[in-house]
Amino acid sequence: MYEFYDNAGNLSVCSFDITVYDNEAPSIVCPASFTNGNTPGNCTGIVSYSTPNGTDNCPGSTTVQIAGLASGATYPVGVTTNTFRVTDASGNTATCSFTVTISDSELPVITCPANVNQNVASGTCGAVATYTAPVGTDNCPGSTTLQTAGLASGATFPVGTTTNTFRVTDASGNSATCSFTVTITDNELPGITCPANVSQNVTSGTCGRVVTFTSPVGSDNCSGPTTIQTAGFASGATFPVGTTTNTFRVTDASGNTATCSFTVTVVDNEDPMTICQNITTYLNNGGTSTITATQINNGSSDACGIASLTLDNSSFTCANVGSNTVVLTVTDVNANTATCAATVSIQDTVRPIAMCRISQPIWNNGGTSTITATQINNGLLGDACGIASLILDIGSFTCANVGSNTVVLTVTDVNGNTASCAATVSVQDTVRPIAVCQNLTSFLNNAGTSTITATQINNGSSDACGIASLTLGQYQLLLARILEVIQSC
Repeated sequence: MYEFYDNAGNLSVCSFDITVYDNEAPSIVCPASFTNGNTPGNCTGIVSYSTPNGTDNCPGSTTVQIAGLASGATYPVGVTTNTFRVTDASGNTATCSFTVTISDSELPVITCPANVNQNVASGTCGAVATYTAPVGTDNCPGSTTLQTAGLASGATFPVGTTTNTFRVTDASGNSATCSFTVTITDNELPGITCPANVSQNVTSGTCGRVVTFTSPVGSDNCSGPTTIQTAGFASGATFPVGTTTNTFRVTDASGNTATCSFTVTVVDNEDPMTICQNITTYLNNGGTSTITATQINNGSSDACGIASLTLDNSSFTCANVGSNTVVLTVTDVNANTATCAATVSIQDTVRPIAMCRISQPIWNNGGTSTITATQINNGLLGDACGIASLILDIGSFTCANVGSNTVVLTVTDVNGNTASCAATVSVQDTVRPIAVCQNLTSFLNNAGTSTITATQINNGSSDACGIASLTLGQYQLLLARILEVIQSC
């Protein structure tokens, strides 16, 4: 109200209304949005926050929560928007909001069955395996489980190990997996069949034979078996004499093996080639001779090799001097034999041993004397084959041989070999001459002596070898003594 006075003090009054409107909105500030994890094992989380309270330029404002959940409430997993509104006394309002996110960080749980182990079904390369498929669980509903690897229960699993993996995913996208294996073991052995045994003779002139055969190929319930030869020779090779065992082994993809074997027998039915040669051999001092099969062999051969050379007779004595037939037997390394004959000429070229006595005295009887070869032989001579003859170059002696004489003894063995030795034969004349005397009358001469000669007394004395001298000796002295006696008388 306004009063107006004039100069005279007169008063005049007027009034008017002034209306003041509160059009200023109140203010409110919410806490910042935040995220909390869920309570373990639950799909919620308890959340506490400072509840916002609005302010205004005028008193009397009120704040209420118009959306969301109060502090301390249990919040579900996910985003909850909390909205608060302040209203002042003039009805002006303002709002604020913040979000509370409950994150589900808890992984779902899934448990797989135990590993499965089975053998293959007979004749196949796999086996039907069944199992209980796992289903995952989670603290929150809405989880899904699916198989991410492997084969479904009831499927035919191949040989080997198949890993079956299952994954559970919860509503928050958390996932967990589990795995187990289904192992199908191929315990079925592969099969292999070898051809029949082979027997053949050697190729002529060789020590073996080229043999061909169909190499076996193994089979298996699963693909991929491999067959190799582990012993023997390949088809088309030259097999040696004897028995060769060919072994083949098939190995399947799982390492199972099987083997088969057959033999290839190459028979050496060829006799060796025998070549003999005639030889001459000589007896030794002992009257024997030994030869070897090698001496008789003249290049015998065999494609497989010679094992032995033998003779039916290899030792000879004096009884075999001359031609002898021997048989050489050639045996090859595979016991085949062949023979050939040869002539062995045994020769005795060993001279006998001639040994003479150093000297041999003999006596002349009647002017002659004879000796034999046996007398000159000292008894030590010998010959392995025997003595045929003993011959002296001189066997008779006369008076002309009285004294030392050299004789030669010739020894001849039964095979005509000779040897000689010399000996001294002393011829001695030990036979006394025959003395024949005759009586004699002799007359003294004028001097009273008388002389006679042996010839006067000899009356035909004789000796086969001749008279060397006639002497009177003691008879003449006796006669002289007689004469002396006579004269003294």
